[in-house]
Amino acid sequence: MGKFSGYLICTDCDGTLTYEPGKVSDVNAEAIKYFQNEGGLFTLATGRFPDHAKLLEDRFKINAPMVSVNGAIIYDEKNNKLIEKWPMDKWDCYEVLSYAHSNFPKGWDYWLNGINENQEFFGFGYKPSENTPGDGSLKKAFESFNGEMLKMVIVQPEDMTPVIQKSLREKFGDRFRFDTSWPNGLEIQNINSGKGIAVQYLKEHLETNIHTTIGIGDYENDITLLECSDIGYAVSNAIESVKKVADRITVSNTENAIAKVIYDLERGM
Repeated sequence: MGKFSGYLICTDCDGTLTYEPGKVSDVNAEAIKYFQNEGGLFTLATGRFPDHAKLLEDRFKINAPMVSVNGAIIYDEKNNKLIEKWPMDKWDCYEVLSYAHSNFPKGWDYWLNGINENQEFFGFGYKPSENTPGDGSLKKAFESFNGEMLKMVIVQPEDMTPVIQKSLREKFGDRFRFDTSWPNGLEIQNINSGKGIAVQYLKEHLETNIHTTIGIGDYENDITLLECSDIGYAVSNAIESVKKVADRITVSNTENAIAKVIYDLERGM
């Protein structure tokens, strides 16, 4: 039993853990290893697929299941095992993107992420600006989607993101979440999913006893993570809506924020 036994840290990656995409500082990496060696559980909460954890293994290895695809799944990377998922109905998703295509035809890209019957993750893209609304091409794309839909992303000019988000929330907000993860990206997923739901699931279902969860993030898709954790941290570079729901604000992602949270936790014991 180490000093951090019973603690679970679940952190966002881009803009929080990493100082550049895919890059973790030596200070953060050493602090994470120290936290784990003292009994703490450390994992990621990211919009990416589970294999993203492998890209960081030269710095550290997570030692708890990963909150992936923005909280649409929980995945045990060590044992290559899907623990839980919150998929969406494929044709409900088609309804959303068909509406978006008809009303906002100048969107740049649609990204569709799913999982097939062999528990393999896959994704493909569709360019709305290169197709005419109602021409049947979007429906054909969905017909070729063979699996369960986990997440969709609409990519558009930055000034259009809040406009599209507001419109889709008003029409489909009873069935879907619509959260931004960067200024040009609107992520769409099951209304009953999210990083916060996933971290609550981990606390309740992991065999290891967890008494305190700590969520760390910077952007809108991290809000539920902070709200549902026992202690929610926003990095100082976070957007204002994230800072408003945070219990605490730490240093920026370029100032070794994860290490600061860990050592502050130790000092408070």
